Amino acid sequence: MKIANNVFRVALLVVMIAAAPRVFAWGGDGHRVVGELARFYLEPDTREKVERLLDSVDEPSLAEASTWADRIRSDDSYDWAAPLHYINLPKDWQGYDEKRDCPPAGCLLKAIERFEGVLGDRSATETARAEALMFLAHFVGDLHQPMHVGLREDRGGNDVEVTFFGFDTNLHWLWDSKLPAGFIGDWRIYAEEAAEEITPEQRAAWRSGTVEDWAAESHELAHRYAYTDRKALGEDYYLRNRDRAARRLHQGGVRAALLIEQALDGN
Repeated sequence: MKIANNVFRVALLVVMIAAAPRVFAWGGDGHRVVGELARFYLEPDTREKVERLLDSVDEPSLAEASTWADRIRSDDSYDWAAPLHYINLPKDWQGYDEKRDCPPAGCLLKAIERFEGVLGDRSATETARAEALMFLAHFVGDLHQPMHVGLREDRGGNDVEVTFFGFDTNLHWLWDSKLPAGFIGDWRIYAEEAAEEITPEQRAAWRSGTVEDWAAESHELAHRYAYTDRKALGEDYYLRNRDRAARRLHQGGVRAALLIEQALDGN
């Protein structure tokens, strides 16, 4: 275990040096895993429709397109999309009320509804539908990162300073990239293996419920497992949450495929 711990610390150090703190959910590789799993679970006809839309905006794959909504954050013309990556919910939240929970600037749940609608609107331009597809794939991934339904007062964990294996970070960024860095090596290989491991029973169960139900899952995970009074986190925290984080990526892929299918097939 000591050797494994040292290996993980070295891998984590590489990740931390390579990427400055940001507020992107799951990091690039996490979103690529969600996008690749979604592609795997699309019906062949829907996959062709997706590929045509992505070709129209020069995106090579759904995996890469799933990172687009973070890549455009440096473009001022997309500043309006910044509040759509998250929804702040109180600890005692009992269910989604749009008027109460979603500010006028928008929120994650409203964004998913909006872009699923644009994707399915055959009167919309090809570019609008392609962007809706990329937003939808990304935001479903965001929804499954528990800290993206975190508390308003700490900005979803961004203001909760912790150390992880001795490295300074914050709780949001820990869940975005540092936690997944422990179990995702090559994202392509990881997604391929995950697709083989997800059972038909799991897929059927994960496709049930509503977007609000999926948000409730993240809310429970955030307050039951992610938030902690401890400031020095390491192996115990990682091992306790590794499988939970992995499952959220898997669920995000299955559910992104479901919403894309519904939009493009009109069901």
